[in-house]
Amino acid sequence: MRVIPVDKIKPGMVVERAIIGSTGEILLNRGMQIDVRYIQRLKDIGIPLIYVRDDNIGKVEYDEVVSNRTRLEALKVSRDVVTNLRLRSDFDIRRVNKVVDDIISELVASRDLLVALIDMRAVNDEGFYHSVNTMVLSVITGLAMGFNDKQLRQLACGALFHDIGVIMLPPGLLKKQTPLSPEENEQILKHPELGFQILRKKEGVSLLSAHVALQHHEKYDGSGYPRGLVGDQICEYARIVAIAAIYDNFVGLGSEKQLVLPHQAIQYLIKYSGIWFDPEILKVFVGIIAVFPIGSVVLLNSGVQALVTRANKKYPSRPVVRVFKNRMGARVAPPFEIDLEANPEYFIQKIVVEEP
Repeated sequence: MRVIPVDKIKPGMVVERAIIGSTGEILLNRGMQIDVRYIQRLKDIGIPLIYVRDDNIGKVEYDEVVSNRTRLEALKVSRDVVTNLRLRSDFDIRRVNKVVDDIISELVASRDLLVALIDMRAVNDEGFYHSVNTMVLSVITGLAMGFNDKQLRQLACGALFHDIGVIMLPPGLLKKQTPLSPEENEQILKHPELGFQILRKKEGVSLLSAHVALQHHEKYDGSGYPRGLVGDQICEYARIVAIAAIYDNFVGLGSEKQLVLPHQAIQYLIKYSGIWFDPEILKVFVGIIAVFPIGSVVLLNSGVQALVTRANKKYPSRPVVRVFKNRMGARVAPPFEIDLEANPEYFIQKIVVEEP
């Protein structure tokens, strides 16, 4: 398989990794053959990339960090909570706890906690996918930090609802195309406190989880809001979620013309280490992200093109790659693999997002 921009898809290609909509529906399942209608639909909803089957390169094994079934349920729960709150109704904390427990169980059972696949998400995502992804990334970070079950549950709940205060803002404010007035900007800055008020009143939600909503826009150097907290004054869960949420926003909001890839998002986070982000937590977070995701095409220093087939948790910048084009751009038959960890003379120059 390989990942390609949607505007490079051709009719007859086969989907290799299911595409899930922001509200929990499967848009295209694995194994489906793409036709013109599907291509146009993907463009309309703003899916920037998809994984397609490429028999010339060969099979690539991969694991989802969280199963599609559990991710779908998490998206539905997130959507239902928001719907209920907008209707001034209560939400079922038992459903939330069940999906949190399922996600934690799957991540604990995972053989290798490394986010090694490019996320596929609609540009017009309403925030449900972002909330679920932020939760998954936060829990993986918590596991790497040695959190116990209670801590993971509190962290997961806080991450899932970190932006819940947004629903209290005037409709359309966040999507406004013209510059915000000072009053409108002031309204947006209130969403952490609005979220905190919602969560702290909800029976079954930890006060620590509620503080994630309140503090996820605080910055390590004190330049954040709403209270300008510094360093360890910010609760640890919020410091984790701040990193996970920014990372997910970067890799999830691009388009085929404005694509932000994992290594670029990581570079941004590192730039602000110790300024906006807790440097020790950031070190842990960087260790759970594959710099070069599985299925991405890369250019090696030797001039050949290769497909990333296996991530390397110990050395994220040196995965296993499968060479399929020579320096002249001609297909290599059969393709062959190079383990960059064992072959230091080779290194990746860049990710290639071109015609298949």
